[in-house]
Amino acid sequence: MVEINFFSDSNCSGLYPLNLLRCESTLHYGARSISVQWKEGLYSTENKIIRLNSRVLPTESSINTVSNLRPGNQWIYEGVLIAENVGLNEGKEVMVKKVPEFLENAAEIFERCGEGIMADLERLKHTWRTRSLSEEERSAWAETGVFVHGPMGRIHCAPGAVIRNCTLNTENGDVVLGPGSEVMEGSRVRGPFVLGEGSQIKMGSLIYGPTTVGAKCKIGGEVSNTVFHDYSNKAHGGFMGNSVIGSWCNLGAESSTSNLKNNYSEIKIWDERSQRLENSGRLFYGLLMGDHSKTAIHTEFNAGSIVGTFCNVFGLNTPTKHLKSFSWGEAGVHEIDKAIKTAKKVMNRRGIKMNTKQEASARELFKSLR
Repeated sequence: MVEINFFSDSNCSGLYPLNLLRCESTLHYGARSISVQWKEGLYSTENKIIRLNSRVLPTESSINTVSNLRPGNQWIYEGVLIAENVGLNEGKEVMVKKVPEFLENAAEIFERCGEGIMADLERLKHTWRTRSLSEEERSAWAETGVFVHGPMGRIHCAPGAVIRNCTLNTENGDVVLGPGSEVMEGSRVRGPFVLGEGSQIKMGSLIYGPTTVGAKCKIGGEVSNTVFHDYSNKAHGGFMGNSVIGSWCNLGAESSTSNLKNNYSEIKIWDERSQRLENSGRLFYGLLMGDHSKTAIHTEFNAGSIVGTFCNVFGLNTPTKHLKSFSWGEAGVHEIDKAIKTAKKVMNRRGIKMNTKQEASARELFKSLR
């Protein structure tokens, strides 16, 4: 069995605000977290303790490289420690030529979503014990109102997954439905797409891949190339594109984000290191939202908007492009005691208790911003 200890390096500011209050390894690469995929990828490796950079993606090449590290060996690239096998030295060796695949910035979470789905697909099917549909079932599914465009074999259903009358398109990628998940009536889904355990796609939703939805989420409206982390809801209408939403977020009815400027120019985003708006190098960029943030109904975000953690977004105007953590409306402060009280209520509804470490981290972040 492999024990993996993740560590953060000095190049994590590009993942703001998604890495506030959480290790970068808990962010999703495709449908599931980097850490979960690493643990499954290294599962068959003999007993060892691995220190692993939290930004390194669990690609097949990187998994093979880490698997082959002997005790005392290190993987270093351009002066950055990637991984090391902690143990009695068998003779120290440093690998410097092997190029890792890093998660460099938050936009790559949605940009590499399709790639992440494919990299994790076989492990995901095994873990969720999915059944892939067959061509012989096409007519039977059509009789129930489920129409499939593309290969039936690209639809993978875990135990308890429910598909109501809807349209599934697998021409460009697989559709994976996790345990106890549900696609409600009238929805139209284009792969690649993964719906997490216990999550729902609400009636009449329009989903364009590559998109992934974490566990225990409710998603509605129109969504394109977006990654939702666990326990977040966008249950009603509104458009969300080229975006990443953290955990425990809730987007009020008809909340929408622009993902393209009217003049088709490069989108600027907030840079946490320089503390100002910088060119992103991207034409399409929607919303980044940190954990535990919420929006009022009809909230409309500009392209390239960033919302920190524990924000309560409301007001008559379009929100500013950067709302720092614990924002209350445009200029107020979401006081820490009230923020934690709300978070505990939200988590308790899902049968989860906020632990003392999580609460302490939230209080420390609040204190650092004052």
